Amino acid sequence: MFYRLLRGTAAIALRWYYSEVAVQGPERVPRNGPLLILANHPNALIDPLLVGTTVPRRVLLTAKATLFEHPALAWLFRAVGVVPLRRAKDEARDNAPPSSTAERNAQAFARVTSALRDRRAVLVFPEGISHDDPTLAPLKSGAARMALQAHREQVTGIRLLPIGLVFEEKDRPGSRALVRIGDPLDLDGWLTEHPAEAQELTQELETRLRAVTLNFASAERAARAVHLARVLVALAVAPTPVDAPVSLDAEAATALRIDAAVTALADAPPHLTEAADALVARLDTLEQELRHRGIRLADVRVSTRLPDALTFVMREAPLALLGAIFVVLGWATHWIPLRAARELALRSLTGNLSRDQPAMRTILFGLLAVVLWYVAQFVVLARIAGPLAAIGWLAITFGAAHALRLRGGRLQRAVHRAHSFLALRADSSLQPLLVATVDTLLDDALALERALVETGPPVVQRRG
Repeated sequence: MFYRLLRGTAAIALRWYYSEVAVQGPERVPRNGPLLILANHPNALIDPLLVGTTVPRRVLLTAKATLFEHPALAWLFRAVGVVPLRRAKDEARDNAPPSSTAERNAQAFARVTSALRDRRAVLVFPEGISHDDPTLAPLKSGAARMALQAHREQVTGIRLLPIGLVFEEKDRPGSRALVRIGDPLDLDGWLTEHPAEAQELTQELETRLRAVTLNFASAERAARAVHLARVLVALAVAPTPVDAPVSLDAEAATALRIDAAVTALADAPPHLTEAADALVARLDTLEQELRHRGIRLADVRVSTRLPDALTFVMREAPLALLGAIFVVLGWATHWIPLRAARELALRSLTGNLSRDQPAMRTILFGLLAVVLWYVAQFVVLARIAGPLAAIGWLAITFGAAHALRLRGGRLQRAVHRAHSFLALRADSSLQPLLVATVDTLLDDALALERALVETGPPVVQRRG
C-alpha cells in the first residue's frame, strides 16, 4: 500500500517536472519471473523514480549506503525496502579495512538473491555513481555478481533487463525524458555458451546498456549533436498534431547517427569536412530566420489552406479556451509553492555545479512545499466555509495544476502553430521557398552521411 502510494506520488511529481516521459519498448519487460534491471545513472534519485513508475512491476530498489546517513531518506528507504550497497570508496572514506565486494555486501546480496528467488524485480545501477558525463561510466561487477550468486543458489529463469534513461535537459523543468528498454538477457541461456565469470558477464551487460543509452566523446559533442538532431527531426517529419510533441526517441537516435558522422570526420578528406561545416552553418541560418519570422521548425510544412485552418480552429479553440481556464487557475494557485521550491533547490546547490541534483531537489522541495501549501489552504478555508468546501477547492486546484502540466504543452503548441500559419499566409511565396530549402538541406545531410558512414541507417529520414 505504501509502495503504491509513493509510486503514484512519484509519477505525478515527474509529470509536473518533465513535460513528457516517453517509454520505448515497454513490451520487452518480462511480466513475471526473477528480473534484474540495470539502468544508467545520470540523474540521482530521479532515475529510480523513472524506472519504478514506468516498469509495470513492483521493483526492489538498491542504493548506495551513504544515502542512509540522511535521517529522512533513511526512514523513507527503509519504509520502501531499499537495499543499501556499500562501495569500495565508502570503505576507504570510513577507514574500514579493505574487503571484497561479496564481504562488503553479503547481507545486501542475500536480500537480492531472496527477492529473485521470490520471482521479484530488482533495480541496480551498475555504474555505481550518478554523474554528468556524456557517456556511460565503466560498469562495476556488482550486478553480474548478484546474478551469478543467485544462479549458483539454484535460482533459475533470471533475466537481466537493460534500461537507458535519456534526458533532453535533465535539470530544466518542462524538458523531456525518455526511458529506452532493451531486450532482456536470459542468464540460463547465456551461461550455456559462456563461463560463469563476473567480468565477462559485466562486459556483456555494458554492451547491452550502451545500446539503449546516448554515449558521446565529450559534453560539447553531445550538446551539438543533440541540437542538430532536434533541428533535423523537426524539419524532416510531417507536422504532428499539437497534442503530440516531437518524439525524443527520434531525436536521440538521430543524435547518435550525427555523432557517428562526426567521428568519421576525423579521418575524412578536407572537402567532406568543409561540406559538413557548410551544412551546419546553413542549418543555423535557417533556424535563425525561422525564429525571426516566428515560425516553428516543425511547422514549416503545415498546411496553409483555409479549410484546414478552419478545421484546426474548430477543434482547438474550444479546447484552448477550456484548457486556458484550468491552466491559468493551476498556475495562479501553485506558482508560490513551486517557485519557492525551485529557489530553495537552487540555493541549496550554491557552489555545486553538478547537473544531477537540481531536478531531484526541486521535486523533494516541491512535494514538501505543495503539501504545506494545501494544508494552509485547508485550514483557512475550513474555518471560513467548512471542511467540505475546503476539500472541494483543493480538488479543483489540484486538478487544474495537473491540467497545467499535462495540457499546457498542447495549448502552447497550438498557439505556436497558429502563429506559424499566419506568418506563412502573410507571404504566399514564403512556404514553397522554405520547403525547397529544407528539402535541399535534408538531401545534402543524407548525402554527407552516406559519404562518411557507409553502414547503418541514414542520419535522418524524410517522412511525408
